[in-house]
Amino acid sequence: MDSLFDIALMTNNYSHDIATAILAISGAAMWMLSRNYPESATQEMELYFVRIYQSITKMAKYSLIWILIAGVPRVTFYKQYEWSTTAGDLQVIAIIIKHIVMFLLVGTGLFYWSKLSRRVKLLKIKNNTGG
Repeated sequence: MDSLFDIALMTNNYSHDIATAILAISGAAMWMLSRNYPESATQEMELYFVRIYQSITKMAKYSLIWILIAGVPRVTFYKQYEWSTTAGDLQVIAIIIKHIVMFLLVGTGLFYWSKLSRRVKLLKIKNNTGG
């Protein structure tokens, strides 16, 4: 294969890993926001909360989109670039476990995102910033 293609594919794979980490961190941030939001927040705090929520949501959405896009070439060329002959078929089990964990993290993030989404809609209405 062409070395430029090799570099592009390796860069794609690394960016896929970074996007996965960003998505996981976004989910953790959603969980922390949901868990630590004070019930008696000031209007300024509420508006700040809405802005943070919107920023994290944007980051999570872009990360998820990139994971899906970058995942296609990664899966396509996996055996050629990432397959470990030492690990053999055992790495398939490891990959399955890794994806189960990631789906659980994404699912948890989506749960807290939807919970926060409802709160943000109410805060936007309450503060007349759109709904």
